[in-house]
Amino acid sequence: MHLSADKPGLSSLKKLFVLLFACVALLAHSQAQAQVVYNGGSNVQFLYGRNLKQTGDLATITLEHFGGYGAFEHFGFMDLSNDVSLKSPDMYLEWYPKVSLSRATGKQIGFGPISDVLLAGGINVLFGGPEDFFVYTAGPAFKFSIPGSGLLQLETYYYKETKAVLHGTYQITPSWDIPLPVSEKVSLRFRGFMDFIGDRGPGSTQYLTQPQLFLDLGNLKGKPGKVYLGSEWRYWHNVAGIPDLEESVLQANLMFNL
Repeated sequence: MHLSADKPGLSSLKKLFVLLFACVALLAHSQAQAQVVYNGGSNVQFLYGRNLKQTGDLATITLEHFGGYGAFEHFGFMDLSNDVSLKSPDMYLEWYPKVSLSRATGKQIGFGPISDVLLAGGINVLFGGPEDFFVYTAGPAFKFSIPGSGLLQLETYYYKETKAVLHGTYQITPSWDIPLPVSEKVSLRFRGFMDFIGDRGPGSTQYLTQPQLFLDLGNLKGKPGKVYLGSEWRYWHNVAGIPDLEESVLQANLMFNL
């Protein structure tokens, strides 16, 4: 798949968001702590797998960054992926800045199992592929109290792709990152998300999930939280809103916390 020629305005906007995300990630790296507790961190992942619904293998390099600064926090990732040759890869970016109402007001904003409410936005951008793709989102997010140091949250968004023929819809995304200590030496980590995206006009409701299960390799040597080996299953029902088109990819994943 070759990179497509973007429209001048959209191409410039894509480049601006990529540059902005890269700058935030680099500036925040000195404060990042590579651990499951979500007060900041970065990682790089190397994935290799086979598309279970189609022929051909897939190789992906993913850079993730998450950080918090006062009431502001953000999460973003960049995927560089194609077949195993990586001769003409696609680049995909998502970035979600958020403001914690609890930290902004100095009061606990929550109820029941909800420990915090955040105001959130986001952008999704694809470089490459047969046509342009740019999405923006906005809405509230909710963090939940759970035992230990993991993360459980629910994001609810208004979702709008910039194509004129598509109307706005909803996106609901639960996500999690849970440590699973098995013994003093063996520690697992279960993380992932599910996107539920409504009908945008032409097309159908779709959902995408990417659960990951990791073994903390560093913990076997007394250096936890550095290197993880595991697997990821990416399943996409009604790909890009196309009815009955499914994608199922099982991948090996090597992750390094930076």
